[in-house]
Amino acid sequence: MKRKYLAYIGASLVLMTASCTKDLTDLNTNPNSTTAVPPSTMLSNVELATATLGRGTERRTNLAFTMMAMQQLSSTETIDGGEGDKYLKNDNAGNLFDDTYSLIVNNIEQLQQAVKNDPKQINLLSASRIWRVLVFQRLTDAYGDVPYFDAGKGYSEGKFTPTYDKQSLIYADMLKELSEAATAFDASKNGLGSADIVYSGDLTKWKKLAYSLMLKLSLRMEKQDAAGAKSWAAKAVAGGVMTDNADMCVIKHSAERNSVANPITYTFNSYDLAAEKIKISKTFLDYLVNTSDPRRGVFVSLYKGDTTLANQKGLPNGLDAAAFKTKFPADSLKGFSTINTGLILQLTAPTFLLSNAEVQLMMAEAVNKGWTGGNAADYYTQAVTGSMKQQALYGAGGVITDAQIQAYLTANPFPAAAADQLKAIGYQYWVATFLNGWESFANWRRTGYPALTPVNYAGNVTNGNIPRRLTYTLSEVVNNPAGYQAAITNQGKDEYMTRVWWDKQ
Repeated sequence: MKRKYLAYIGASLVLMTASCTKDLTDLNTNPNSTTAVPPSTMLSNVELATATLGRGTERRTNLAFTMMAMQQLSSTETIDGGEGDKYLKNDNAGNLFDDTYSLIVNNIEQLQQAVKNDPKQINLLSASRIWRVLVFQRLTDAYGDVPYFDAGKGYSEGKFTPTYDKQSLIYADMLKELSEAATAFDASKNGLGSADIVYSGDLTKWKKLAYSLMLKLSLRMEKQDAAGAKSWAAKAVAGGVMTDNADMCVIKHSAERNSVANPITYTFNSYDLAAEKIKISKTFLDYLVNTSDPRRGVFVSLYKGDTTLANQKGLPNGLDAAAFKTKFPADSLKGFSTINTGLILQLTAPTFLLSNAEVQLMMAEAVNKGWTGGNAADYYTQAVTGSMKQQALYGAGGVITDAQIQAYLTANPFPAAAADQLKAIGYQYWVATFLNGWESFANWRRTGYPALTPVNYAGNVTNGNIPRRLTYTLSEVVNNPAGYQAAITNQGKDEYMTRVWWDKQ
């Protein structure tokens, strides 16, 4: 039975393995229910799982697909590792779909079922509603139509083959959920405490997360509902979005065991990716170098950790092993730059799920569009500063000084022309979301920035165009054919070039 199907059946599948001697009471007890696992612990689990996922998902949908398609990374691989670099068919593009339901959504549903009728647990319920939006925003933006309203209800309601919902309806409900959850917090009720590994129960920060997500959703839906987008953006700004790095949604990892370690580092270590398999794209490195971006020294190093600027070399996208040898006959892949092995690739490195820098860039764009007041240049400055300051979470080697930040802003000022402002914001978003390829990919589809030159590798399945979405997991064809077919009927073929709702022209 496929892993994705387990997501819908959830804990009920475990019952099938029970001994025939078990009485009916035992057989009808959900082993994942909160009679055994406290709801607060389930919040910790879903927060962590959102960052860690599975190493196959991290490698194939984040690193080797979206980050390569966005030309932040590159590879000479053509099978199981370079599909996003060359736009090749990749059956593992559905891994994010699999892991989201099996590792996260099922547990969120269990949590909500446990606390929804307990007024004392309103804060836990509200936090779970906001987190569910964070999870589904990443999922629906990657695939488009997905099971949403019935998702995770295999055990509670017997919905083992849930309906695929239109992305337009998913967006409408996510906005509603954020609005209701943010206003439902009540400091007089049970707190979240240490079970909340992101904000340690700080309800003010949870509200900022909700309104920041609302702002992101509003910008993303602009092409399809400009008036609604502007209205929701105004509501988000009025509610109060993130304002500094203390508000960031970040998971801090531990080296104690693989399940809590930084997923990118664990993936690199598991597959020995740094030496020859995953490199920094020449497109991305050139941009960092040409703008004298101090984040280059944080993001990039050679295989053995050397960050010396003169020694860095980016790998062009679209090369296989033979083409690499032709283009660089005297070079080894080990001599090309990769993700900083001595700093970022630590098991304790953080995972940034939503940064203050992203939110400030969204605010700058909202000002540019006339959706809110304020000074776009100030938001831009705060975004660049926030992005550079957050690198200190990697350790002493990630510290970027105030003088370095000011020098960068002086050399790369916020443009005066409105169109140029949107370009500057888009490029900064590309840099600020490095290592969160799903988000870089979504924002590029929405804005067109950065302006990337596609590759046209022989055998690609997009006619030499950068993909517009991920494809569903193959198990859906077998286990949920009606839902799968409904999605195709509404959205279009299950192909890379089919645009999701908010990306349609």
